[in-house]
Amino acid sequence: MARAGIKLRGGGPHQSKTMMLVELTTLFVNRGADKPTDAIIRDNVLAKPSMRARQAALCRLRQLYGVGETWPICLIFRRLWDRNPLGRPLLAVLCALARDPSLRAGASAVLDASPGEHVRWPLIAAAFETRHPGRLGEKMAKSLAQNAASSWTQAGFLEGAVNKKRVRAQPTPAVAAYAALIGTLCGFGGMRLIECRWLDVLDRPAEDRLALLRQAEGLGLARVRSAGDVLDIEVRRPMANILRVPEIVG
Repeated sequence: MARAGIKLRGGGPHQSKTMMLVELTTLFVNRGADKPTDAIIRDNVLAKPSMRARQAALCRLRQLYGVGETWPICLIFRRLWDRNPLGRPLLAVLCALARDPSLRAGASAVLDASPGEHVRWPLIAAAFETRHPGRLGEKMAKSLAQNAASSWTQAGFLEGAVNKKRVRAQPTPAVAAYAALIGTLCGFGGMRLIECRWLDVLDRPAEDRLALLRQAEGLGLARVRSAGDVLDIEVRRPMANILRVPEIVG
């Protein structure tokens, strides 16, 4: 996944964190996103058994989703979360991919698999090894790949407890707009945007991706124009306006 034009978190491989959809939902329901330290550490809204567990949860939520931060990509995520309950798993995995280099490094094992194909953790570990030869020992690679497999399962790309099988994810127009926003910030435009790795997360062919973005236009989250072979997709300004995040345009 290309990194040009956007500050993706992390400079090198590290231990991938499992997506935390339950904790994220609980935090947002309890209106703790603006003051996550108070909500998680002081008020224990996540019902963690110890102070250490509370601190670990806060750290992971910050790493994966920028909870409490003001990065535009994280603010957009938070506001789309409220608007699009059905898209939350895919919104979360897109935000996590933008912030977790290890999850990105192993993504091809899942995104390139066909529906019905078994995707076990060694395949994810092998994809990571291809990107970063010799960087991890066997134990760390297994842990990283198992955490990544759990994340992709929560996002709706895999099913099964141990012998995970590839299934089709369920994107929404808001998810398509968010994927296009990240892709745009990475320097993609036109058909290159439609075909880029970020929109592969929509788990649909190019014509369906474009159709989802046209639906997002009806929600005020995108602008799609085509003339002949020229395709123009604008998401930054529409999303900045409707979600009140002007920083995304600058």
